[in-house]
Amino acid sequence: MPDLSDRLDRIDVKLDKLSEAISQLARIEERISHQNDNLNQVDNKLSDLEARIRTLELHSSSRAVVIGSIERFGWIVISALIGIVAYSLGN
Repeated sequence: MPDLSDRLDRIDVKLDKLSEAISQLARIEERISHQNDNLNQVDNKLSDLEARIRTLELHSSSRAVVIGSIERFGWIVISALIGIVAYSLGN
Protein backbone atom coordinates (compact mmCIF):
# COMPACT_ATOMS: atom_id res chain seq x y z
CA MET A 1 0.00 0.00 0.00
CA PRO A 2 2.77 2.49 0.75
CA ASP A 3 4.20 1.79 -2.73
CA LEU A 4 0.89 2.67 -4.30
CA SER A 5 0.64 5.84 -2.23
CA ASP A 6 4.18 6.92 -3.20
CA ARG A 7 3.46 6.18 -6.81
CA LEU A 8 0.26 8.25 -6.72
CA ASP A 9 2.15 11.11 -5.07
CA ARG A 10 4.77 11.06 -7.85
CA ILE A 11 2.03 11.01 -10.47
CA ASP A 12 0.37 13.95 -8.69
CA VAL A 13 3.66 15.91 -8.71
CA LYS A 14 4.16 15.15 -12.39
CA LEU A 15 0.62 16.26 -13.19
CA ASP A 16 1.21 19.51 -11.30
CA LYS A 17 4.40 20.12 -13.30
CA LEU A 18 2.57 19.31 -16.50
CA SER A 19 -0.23 21.71 -15.59
CA GLU A 20 2.32 24.46 -14.86
CA ALA A 21 4.09 23.80 -18.16
CA ILE A 22 0.80 24.04 -20.08
CA SER A 23 -0.04 27.37 -18.42
CA GLN A 24 3.43 28.67 -19.30
CA LEU A 25 2.94 27.57 -22.90
CA ALA A 26 -0.36 29.44 -23.00
CA ARG A 27 1.34 32.63 -21.76
CA ILE A 28 4.14 32.22 -24.28
CA GLU A 29 1.62 31.68 -27.07
CA GLU A 30 -0.21 34.86 -26.03
CA ARG A 31 3.05 36.83 -26.09
CA ILE A 32 3.93 35.48 -29.53
CA SER A 33 0.47 36.37 -30.79
CA HIS A 34 0.82 39.91 -29.42
CA GLN A 35 4.27 40.27 -31.01
CA ASN A 36 2.91 39.05 -34.36
CA ASP A 37 0.14 41.65 -34.17
CA ASN A 38 2.69 44.37 -33.42
CA LEU A 39 4.90 43.16 -36.26
CA ASN A 40 1.95 43.29 -38.67
CA GLN A 41 1.20 46.86 -37.57
CA VAL A 42 4.82 47.86 -38.14
CA ASP A 43 4.77 46.17 -41.54
CA ASN A 44 1.62 48.07 -42.54
CA LYS A 45 3.13 51.38 -41.39
CA LEU A 46 6.31 50.61 -43.33
CA SER A 47 4.28 49.88 -46.47
CA ASP A 48 2.44 53.18 -46.07
CA LEU A 49 5.72 55.04 -45.64
CA GLU A 50 7.19 53.39 -48.74
CA ALA A 51 4.17 54.48 -50.76
CA ARG A 52 4.47 58.03 -49.45
CA ILE A 53 8.19 58.13 -50.28
CA ARG A 54 7.52 56.91 -53.82
CA THR A 55 4.92 59.65 -54.27
CA LEU A 56 7.33 62.28 -52.95
CA GLU A 57 10.09 61.03 -55.24
CA LEU A 58 7.80 61.31 -58.28
CA HIS A 59 6.75 64.84 -57.35
CA SER A 60 10.33 65.79 -56.60
CA SER A 61 11.63 64.56 -59.94
CA SER A 62 8.89 66.39 -61.88
CA ARG A 63 9.61 69.59 -59.92
CA ALA A 64 13.33 69.21 -60.66
CA VAL A 65 12.58 69.16 -64.39
CA VAL A 66 10.46 72.32 -64.13
CA ILE A 67 13.01 74.14 -61.96
CA GLY A 68 15.82 73.10 -64.31
CA SER A 69 13.90 74.52 -67.28
CA ILE A 70 13.24 77.78 -65.45
CA GLU A 71 16.91 78.02 -64.50
CA ARG A 72 18.03 77.49 -68.10
CA PHE A 73 15.57 80.14 -69.31
CA GLY A 74 16.90 82.53 -66.65
CA TRP A 75 20.49 82.01 -67.80
CA ILE A 76 19.44 82.61 -71.41
CA VAL A 77 17.77 85.90 -70.41
CA ILE A 78 20.79 87.00 -68.34
CA SER A 79 23.17 86.10 -71.19
CA ALA A 80 21.01 87.99 -73.66
CA LEU A 81 20.94 91.07 -71.41
CA ILE A 82 24.73 90.96 -70.99
CA GLY A 83 25.10 90.63 -74.74
CA ILE A 84 22.79 93.61 -75.37
CA VAL A 85 24.63 95.74 -72.79
CA ALA A 86 28.02 94.77 -74.28
CA TYR A 87 26.79 95.51 -77.81
CA SER A 88 25.35 98.88 -76.82
CA LEU A 89 28.58 99.87 -74.98
CA GLY A 90 30.61 98.83 -78.00
CA ASN A 91 28.80 101.27 -80.33
